[in-house]
Amino acid sequence: MPSKVRPRNPDRAPNLLHGGKKSDTCPRCHFPRNKKDKNKGKLLHGIPEVTDSEQLRSVLVTIDRNLRQDQDLMKDPDAVFMMGVLEAKISGREHFLIASSGRTAEPWIREKHLNGISYHQGAWETVNPAPPAGHRGWLTVRGETVDLAPNVAGVTRPCSAVKLLLGLGGKRLEWKSVEYLRMSEMVYVGPEADDAGMRNWHGKGATNSWTAHSCDACQARIPYLICDVPTNQIVD
Repeated sequence: MPSKVRPRNPDRAPNLLHGGKKSDTCPRCHFPRNKKDKNKGKLLHGIPEVTDSEQLRSVLVTIDRNLRQDQDLMKDPDAVFMMGVLEAKISGREHFLIASSGRTAEPWIREKHLNGISYHQGAWETVNPAPPAGHRGWLTVRGETVDLAPNVAGVTRPCSAVKLLLGLGGKRLEWKSVEYLRMSEMVYVGPEADDAGMRNWHGKGATNSWTAHSCDACQARIPYLICDVPTNQIVD
């Protein structure tokens, strides 16, 4: 008689990873992202992995509700874009950023769409940096420049995840320690939009199924942007 196999408990870890796992090797510094300094015992990467959180997902819900009550936006029923939110604590200070994908000069998400956010109310900032036009001259979250590998495709895609990280890097923060960096994304699809590709960007984890996973171009770019190993510690 075959033995009974118990069903596997679902993974209750954060729903989505943006830019790979902490066990991956960083394409910028070439260290494993979970590698520790031999002398200090601290992680070389202050941000070994980017996950989402329940609190960030609640922020997305509020923004989405506000967007759908915006009569001006409703006049464009075919609108499709990704929205993203990021929270980070760097050198003891917290930062809360919001961005939307798209090539328009003005972002989809405006100040009026932030009404009603209860999580860190009043602390949210919208960012809309333009990604570099090619593989060179990108900005890490630490504010240092980095070139992407020539084989990274889709580098000019103005995705919300990349805008969030570039927006953080553009602050040129004092960088002593990183307590956390988390990110969540969600697709906005207008009531008459016909974009099967965008509709597929949804979570597949156990904790949530409607937040979005980053696209392939972001998955390739994010590891470069979250590398906070100082340039002078990188040996080519």
